[in-house]
Parts: sequence; C-alpha cells; structure tokens
Amino acid sequence: MPPPTILAHKTDFLNAQTLQLSQALTPSNAWRRASNKRRAAVRSGDKGNENDSATPLSEKAVDDALYRLNHALLQHSRRVYAPQATRHVAEQIEALYLEAGERGVRAGDDEDEDEDADGHVGMHPDGVTAEGGRRLRVGVDFKGAIASLPPTWDQHPSAARASQAESHPLEARRYADLATQLAALASRRRESRERVDRLRRMQALLAPFADAAQQVQPNLVTRNGEVEKELERMRVLLVRVAGRVAQLPDGSRGAGVDDEAMMNAEGLDALETAKVERLLNGF
Repeated sequence: MPPPTILAHKTDFLNAQTLQLSQALTPSNAWRRASNKRRAAVRSGDKGNENDSATPLSEKAVDDALYRLNHALLQHSRRVYAPQATRHVAEQIEALYLEAGERGVRAGDDEDEDEDADGHVGMHPDGVTAEGGRRLRVGVDFKGAIASLPPTWDQHPSAARASQAESHPLEARRYADLATQLAALASRRRESRERVDRLRRMQALLAPFADAAQQVQPNLVTRNGEVEKELERMRVLLVRVAGRVAQLPDGSRGAGVDDEAMMNAEGLDALETAKVERLLNGF
C-alpha cells in the first residue's frame, strides 16, 4: 500500500482509471446468444423476417475483429497511458495543491502586513471579512479542525488509515509529530493574538500622549502656562465666593456650604480613583 501522500493517491487513482480504459473489449452475452441463434436459423433454412436476411457473422470473423481491435487498444494505452505520463499528471496535480496552499499563505501574510500598517483587523477570526463576505484563507483560524485531528494516524475511525499506519510506520510517526507540532503552534498563535490585542488596546489608550506638545504640555503646571492662568482665575473666584459667604447673616449656612464643598471634593477624588482603576483594568 502506498504512503498517504497526494502523489501516491493521485497515481493510484489514475492507474485505476487507465486500467479500466485499457480492458479488452468483448461482446455481451445477449449479443452472442442472438448471433448464435441467427446462425443456427440460417443453417436450418429459416430466414426469418426481412431485417434478419443478412448473413450473420461467423465466430472466427468476430474473434478476429476483436483481436485486432483489442491489439490496437492495447497499443494506444501503452502510448497514451504510459507510467511516465501517469506520474507526470499526478505530479502536476500535486504541484497545483501545493501552489494553492502557498497562495493562501502569501495572501495571509499580505493581509497581516496591511493589518499592521493600518492598525486594525480587516478580517474576523472566523474568516469573515469586514464587508460581510466569507473567505477561506490558510492560517486564518482553524481551531476546530486542529482540535479534531487525532494525535496518531491509527486512531482515525477509518479502518483503511489504521492499516496504513501499520504498513507505513515512518509516515504514521511523522503524522504524529506534525499533529503535535500543529497543536503547539496553534496554542502559541492564540497566545500571540491575545498579546497583540492587549498591546493594541494599550496603544489606543496611549495615543493622546503621542503629540506631547499639543496634548501633554498644555496640561502641565508651568510658569505663565495655561494651567497657571486657570489656577489664578480659580483663586480669584474663591476669594469672591468667600467674601460673599462671609456677608451671609446665618452662620449655619456657611457650615452647610463647607460640608457641601467637602462632599464635592470627596466625590471628585472617588471619580478620579475610578478613572485610574478603569485604565489599569484595560491592560
């Protein structure tokens, strides 16, 4: 039994088909019975109807014609369906399979490069594009297919594969090694994807700090800066508010204002703490 490769399977298939095309031709049993019956009728002097008036072919003539036809068919099969030609066709089929896989890998690499350049994902993990179409691409996400692979070739439910594992132990061992390697690579790919997603979230959160002159510098407390001017306005406003509060006749109202200001300050502190916690939880 040949090893379970594309070349071996296609060669066996082509050999089986060419063998059927190269089989010797023989008349059917019904035709032979009708011919024998017609010859017997002619010998007995019964000509039958007008359609059967032609003299039937003799067995020697039929066998001679079949011999020549089968000889020509055999010569044609040897020339057209030579083993070298069959193997060449099988190699071409195998090359088409490999080329299709390489095109898928190259397409995946190109899309990954475009994705890195744009900073967003153009295709969902299940192979669905952003426009809603579905594209089957090598290396996209075959978690279900990888998980369904048996660890060894003989554990496949098909009995033919079990016999192949016994007949070709080297190929079966190679399959087990490749299945283990594929599972490990799938796990590493999942971890890498999670890390990339986490880093992209961090990049989006840190994007406002990319332009320090426009985003960060105006928020720093510097001499004659925007923050210092705003603080000066707040001081003036606080002095005016304090003066107005001091002019109020009811002293308890001032205490109430102080309590309300303290509660507002505590609320602002809690709000800022919640913002910091949300930022840290996003990482």
